[in-house]
Amino acid sequence: MKQLQHDKVVLFDHDGTVVDSETIALKSAWKLTNEVAIEFPGALDYNLEEFVKSFAGKPYREILKKIYADSSTSLKQDDIDRLVAEEEKRAIERLSVEAKPTEGTPEVLSYLRGGGFEYALVSNSSLQRLSACLNAAALTDYFPSQQVFSAHDSLPAARPKPLPDIYLYAAKCLDADVSGCVAVEDSLSGVKAAVAAGIGQIIGYVGGTHISENERQSRADALQSAGAGQVIDRMQDLITLL
Repeated sequence: MKQLQHDKVVLFDHDGTVVDSETIALKSAWKLTNEVAIEFPGALDYNLEEFVKSFAGKPYREILKKIYADSSTSLKQDDIDRLVAEEEKRAIERLSVEAKPTEGTPEVLSYLRGGGFEYALVSNSSLQRLSACLNAAALTDYFPSQQVFSAHDSLPAARPKPLPDIYLYAAKCLDADVSGCVAVEDSLSGVKAAVAAGIGQIIGYVGGTHISENERQSRADALQSAGAGQVIDRMQDLITLL
């Protein structure tokens, strides 16, 4: 086993951070949501751009609750469970074909691995979804199973970000002090989870294709307001911050 040369443990978010998956998954979820609105009238209406901007980083169960929050028609739990499972199925079908790494990420991961850094993936997504993305993006070799943590599957019960549980669990499994960890996140919920967990260094990332050029500065400002100490739009810039 390679001797680690650095005390910092880098914990990467997945969707929109390591893999440029948000636009693919959200477009699939948006199409499903339009079908749901036909089956269950009363949903708030979003065009695709609004949907991506509003729900990036959020689980589909939470999206459904937001969409029907002001409606007199509520979904039963069985309906929600069925639709969440359908969204997962459709997203995995698309991601397994279309997912790609964010620009510069393979080079950064190679640098970290070769330089003796410990790193891991800390995500809201299910292990099946993560596996499909990492395979399609040719990143599987960088993230063996012991370096992949899912708020959906790795915990006794699903506890997604912005709750801190998955960060705390990952740090415990890696035998790392949370204050010595670095979190790399593209979403407000992810930054809030890292803050709540007590992560020592939080870096926002706004280089994913789901963030438009016009939105990039406002997203960076929002991530910093939520607790990110620095924000980058090029993954390669992470190296200088470590």
